[in-house]
Amino acid sequence: MADDLDFLDEYGYPRNDDGGEAGHHRGGGRHAPQVRSSTPLSRVAVVLGLLAVGTAGLWLAYAVAPTKMPAFTAVFADERSGIAAAAFAILSLILGITARLLVPREIRSHSIGSWSIVCFFATLVLIGCTLVVQNLFPNGIIQETVRDEAPSSSVSGMEQGMEQTAGTCVDGWTAIGVSEYPGVSSIKVCKNPRMAFIVFSNASAASLGRGIAEQKIASLLEQYQDNSQTQGDWRILNGKQWMAVAQASQIEALQKKWGGTVGTIE
Repeated sequence: MADDLDFLDEYGYPRNDDGGEAGHHRGGGRHAPQVRSSTPLSRVAVVLGLLAVGTAGLWLAYAVAPTKMPAFTAVFADERSGIAAAAFAILSLILGITARLLVPREIRSHSIGSWSIVCFFATLVLIGCTLVVQNLFPNGIIQETVRDEAPSSSVSGMEQGMEQTAGTCVDGWTAIGVSEYPGVSSIKVCKNPRMAFIVFSNASAASLGRGIAEQKIASLLEQYQDNSQTQGDWRILNGKQWMAVAQASQIEALQKKWGGTVGTIE
């Protein structure tokens, strides 16, 4: 008899100890529906979500240490990476929700569409962190060691060094009040030739105040763009706790003397 019922094992029907079918006829022979933990659409949504998180993560990494990732400059140097990550995240969220709605509730697992939501919010957090880093630390938090021989501890030494490369300040240097600029120890401006430098109290203050100073300089150049004295190819030379502003040729000469990193004014 046991041999006669072996076919039940082959087709997946359970047997009781008496050799008969166990519960096959109970409930009219209906089996519980199989719960679906994923669908092709939900898997596509997860892939897009992971792509969004990866893109946003690399964008944040580049913002933190741009000099350590020179190969990514063309891709992650501007906001296009953030826009792409946000687009992937939104598409992933839409597909994840759609995949969840297409599966009947009684056979739908809680995991369908959930990872898309997780990836969406993770991407938003990474993009937000990147924007904060870019605004507070325009040159990155982790920077490559650069030669810095500027006499930043001496204002007169800074003046003499700039005059040796850019020419004598005909009308003398003018000091700008620093009470409104926390973390700044001195600001000096020369009108003829046009140049200026800022000395910060320490390296941390320089990292925080450098971006604000660059924005202020760019705003002033745009405000007086019709003035012939403000026209030209302006550059910024950044040191550990100082920055200088002058024409490109003057900044190149000053970099050879002091070191530092040359930047553009946008």
